[in-house]
Amino acid sequence: MPVLLPRHSLKTFTSPVNSGTGLIDANIVRTNDNLTGVTFNAHDADTSIHVQSGVLASRPATATEGSMYVGTDTALIYLYTGGAWITIGDTGQTGRRWGAFQDFTDQSHTAINTAKLITFDTIDTAYGVTIDAGLTNSKITVNQAGVYNFQWSGQFTNADTQIQEVNIWIAKNGTAVLGSNGVVSVPEKHGSVNGHVLPGWNYYVDMAAGDYLQLYWEVTDLDVTLEFLPATAVHPSTASVICTIAKV
Repeated sequence: MPVLLPRHSLKTFTSPVNSGTGLIDANIVRTNDNLTGVTFNAHDADTSIHVQSGVLASRPATATEGSMYVGTDTALIYLYTGGAWITIGDTGQTGRRWGAFQDFTDQSHTAINTAKLITFDTIDTAYGVTIDAGLTNSKITVNQAGVYNFQWSGQFTNADTQIQEVNIWIAKNGTAVLGSNGVVSVPEKHGSVNGHVLPGWNYYVDMAAGDYLQLYWEVTDLDVTLEFLPATAVHPSTASVICTIAKV
């Protein structure tokens, strides 16, 4: 049975030696075509090559139209359109980012009419979003720029015999977000039963990579707390506070 051979021609092997002495230089690596490492370095630095990779800060300012750059720190692919870089995809989750966090402890204030951070001790799920566990347990940080939907709810309890109020707002990178505060009235204690209310709402926040959000609260009476309730034979436990964040 005849065997078909490829039509590519064979090249004569060029010995990787110094042309002057006939010896191999110890500090130079040569290929079959006697190319030196300098040639490869020039190739890697050539911005006209259509696919390159590295940290985003090392991406060339300009490139040949159609060139692509893979951000090793952002997990994104960028396309140069001839005038600007645009993001064309996500090597992991097609641009999605999310996080869901809870807290299974009671949270209380030490002083009325003062701001205090709401904290979280449990990560339910997260991709591209982190929380600074071990520090304040409050900073929810994103690794990709975009608009994020941030939602929260809290189980407030009032052990006082009068209706009390609580204020809740968000801060971005340590600065309170204008207009983000909400005021909630927590029912008073009735008989031996504390008053309860479970408020919650969401925010849309424009964020850059590395930005973080925090949730604050303020009370008019120290009998108002964020309460964790254990499971019963009928229903599961109640987290003192939960939040979710997702890129839209």
